[in-house]
Amino acid sequence: MQTEIRVLGPMEVLVGGRPVALGGHRQQAVLAMLVAARGRVVPVERIVAQVWAGDPPPQPLASLQAYVSRLRRALEPDRAPRTPARVLVSDGNGYALRLPEDAVDAWGFVRDVDGAPEAVEDAEEAATLLRKALARWRGAPFARFAGEPWARAEITRLTGVHRLAREREVLAKLRLGHAGDAVPAAQGLAEAEPLRSRAWWLYALALWAAHRSAEALHALRRHRRLLTAELGLSPDPSIGELERAILEQRQSMLHEVLGTAPAERVLPAQLPRAPVGFAAREAKLAELSRHPDGLLVITGTGGVGKTALAVRWAHQVAPRYPDGRLYADLRGFGPEGVPAAPGEVLAGFLTALGVPDQRIPPGQAERTALLRSVLAGRRVLLVLDNAHDAEQVRPLLPGADGCAVVVTSRDRMSGLVVSDSARIVPLDVFDAADSRSYLRERLGAAVVDADPAARDVIVARCGGLPLALAVVCARAGGFPMAAVAEDLEHGSLPDLWSVFSWSYRQLPSEAAELFRRLALHPGPDVTLAAAVSVSGASRPATRAVLRRLTDAHLLDERLPGRFVFHDLLRTYAARAADEEDDAAARDDVIRRLVEHHLHSANNAAKRYMTYPIPDIAGEPAADVAPEEFADPAAALAWMAGAYDNVMALAAVAPDRYLGPLAGVLCPYQQDFRFFVDDSIELCRRAAAVAERDGLGWWKRYLLFLMARGHLWRNEGDAARPLLERVIASAREAGLPISIAQGLIALVTSITGYIGTPEREAVREAYPYALEALENYRAALDDPVYGPTAHIGTARTMLTIAWWRFYEDGDASGAAGLIGEAVDEHVAGGNSQHAAEALLNLGYLRRAAGDPGGAVAAFQRVLDEHGDVAEHRMDPLIGLYLVHTGAGDGAAAERVREQAQELASTARYHDVARLRAVLGSGSGS
Repeated sequence: MQTEIRVLGPMEVLVGGRPVALGGHRQQAVLAMLVAARGRVVPVERIVAQVWAGDPPPQPLASLQAYVSRLRRALEPDRAPRTPARVLVSDGNGYALRLPEDAVDAWGFVRDVDGAPEAVEDAEEAATLLRKALARWRGAPFARFAGEPWARAEITRLTGVHRLAREREVLAKLRLGHAGDAVPAAQGLAEAEPLRSRAWWLYALALWAAHRSAEALHALRRHRRLLTAELGLSPDPSIGELERAILEQRQSMLHEVLGTAPAERVLPAQLPRAPVGFAAREAKLAELSRHPDGLLVITGTGGVGKTALAVRWAHQVAPRYPDGRLYADLRGFGPEGVPAAPGEVLAGFLTALGVPDQRIPPGQAERTALLRSVLAGRRVLLVLDNAHDAEQVRPLLPGADGCAVVVTSRDRMSGLVVSDSARIVPLDVFDAADSRSYLRERLGAAVVDADPAARDVIVARCGGLPLALAVVCARAGGFPMAAVAEDLEHGSLPDLWSVFSWSYRQLPSEAAELFRRLALHPGPDVTLAAAVSVSGASRPATRAVLRRLTDAHLLDERLPGRFVFHDLLRTYAARAADEEDDAAARDDVIRRLVEHHLHSANNAAKRYMTYPIPDIAGEPAADVAPEEFADPAAALAWMAGAYDNVMALAAVAPDRYLGPLAGVLCPYQQDFRFFVDDSIELCRRAAAVAERDGLGWWKRYLLFLMARGHLWRNEGDAARPLLERVIASAREAGLPISIAQGLIALVTSITGYIGTPEREAVREAYPYALEALENYRAALDDPVYGPTAHIGTARTMLTIAWWRFYEDGDASGAAGLIGEAVDEHVAGGNSQHAAEALLNLGYLRRAAGDPGGAVAAFQRVLDEHGDVAEHRMDPLIGLYLVHTGAGDGAAAERVREQAQELASTARYHDVARLRAVLGSGSGS
């Protein structure tokens, strides 16, 4: 039987996975001395002197032999009488332990730390070994003997190795580019030993690597003040050297320490193309140029030319800003009605400025601070187009002089004037003279002034709106002014509509058709790929038509391959579709758009999901060309960009698509980004259709997805009746896999999804888990459902493990079952369920009084499965609970701050739990 001895934390011995009694204090001290000797022989005389502290009983050897005999029986319960001991052996005039290094946590800990390579290129191997070593650390070594002289040297040695391991793990994380994880780890070291320069050096280095230079300098200066106040000493010279490097932004030092190649400085150039034929705004351009380095706000009504003025001026002054030009459409006013979130815009800016994805913090406030740090000392121009209000703009503003910001908005932005010293540049429609100048600039004076009466009719009908004039100019080339004027003057539409109508009528049929059909798309923008599905033409042919529409100023390509309507033009195009296309044609456009996004989302899910999902979307129609994805990152990126479009389409989709949409979107909504409310509502609509139409399979499936959504929100009472219906339906249909899935979800409705389940809940859930296991095993060899059955079998082990913990008191055996589940999921590449099992392991370790093991499990979730921001919340909550329970307030507060920052941008499936654990300020 395997023997394990643990001294890193409360002393314990496990034999065959079960704890054994170790006797009284002196008997345990004998074993601890032999562990401290690391396999070397300890003479009897030394043991006697140390155990009794120089005051032995009358017959100390007899007492010592009795201790050794009892320890041998505990360590080797199966050893036959009168056979030599194999673990605690006699050797000459002393005793020694004969165990492999992995059997004694302190020995394996030191071996792994010593074995972790220090070379930069071996950072991955070092991180793995150090993580393994630190997972053994459950608390202070030999804690029961801390006051005894014989133990002090070993306690000091192991504590020093532990400190070294933590420092080297921080460095390994930095070398692997995980600065976000390295910062709190280094902070913990610094706060634990405020007078130790090495810890503060690492903390400041991590902050610098995370682009938090100001905080890094503050940390170094704080350490300097502490040393001076407490000891009257100056810090180690390395502190001053690092401080100077940060002040001078000598990245070479950072790259030398971390072994990273200096990256080329990224110069973003995000400005849209300068408007063609820009005219009649010279006075406004001059006004903007008189205040080049401040905050400028261009305000005015829709179609008045705010964006054109801002972009033209930005191109004109671009040489003044050699460090880059940033642009964002804030979507403040438009038919979709959903302004861009500042946190999303900040992430885009940081990426454009060269900040790696893993170094972009999750919280909006943190992103704002990082943007200001990155922009400090740079001259960058920011164009914030179509802003909704001051609150949307304020987080995007640089924090120091040197950069310029120009904002466009229909709102007057009075708040920015008061608090941010913004200068307002109001923009009105053109007067008649400016309108004529605009036409001359675009069409030529000879053409425009050849027929003044016709020219003035055009000017009047366009109402001074640059958008209307631009549309006329885009289509007037080659037509006599009189013909253009006549068309506009005798139209029955309002003035602006007449302009749009005249331009629209000049389009070739295929362009006119695509123009009005794309306006039926309810989402914020249309991709080239979606337009291909709508047009039914080839990609090159569709691109050519889109180019014609953009050239005619009827469509705008704000980002490569993503097209948007001005809201006035979109309204016009939708009216044209109502008038010119019959209901069947309009319905066919929606069908093509829905199928395009449905099958694109299905292709994406097949890439980013780590476990099999049912193929419920079917085959796309021949006239639809959905997107394909090379890897999970590309699939998730597409989902992030397309989600608003897909949900807008789901709101108008024909009933027959609701079930497939609910099923295809569920993994993204419930497993990745936690749009759980969206998922439940879509499933509810789809289930009502399935019940109405008598679609038993769909009804069962959708009820299951609805229940699953409630489970994510920890709403077991809402999920349970749904699951009972699912199970009853599956039993009636004779489907073991569906029965098992319903049962395992029912288990979760009883025990809760994440956390420590109560004993009575486990007792109630245990029979369902056993029945689920039986049904999963019945499907293991099924060619279709076999992979799902393997995953389900491993998931049932979680409840069985908790049963063993509560009913048998077997924490080690329970942890072993969960460990097997983790291994099963990892072997199958199923990272999501591996993370679920590790979370259970963390809570089980915590319940068993093993905070070190709990921390290791939760940290492993962060390290191995925390690449998606939303998946980091549960392990952070677990860490917070462990640190709070252990009385480590500083560590708990660090984790709490991380979780709260994450909650400001990442979505979490159970906000009530988040607030209950972390406080009322968490979640939204």
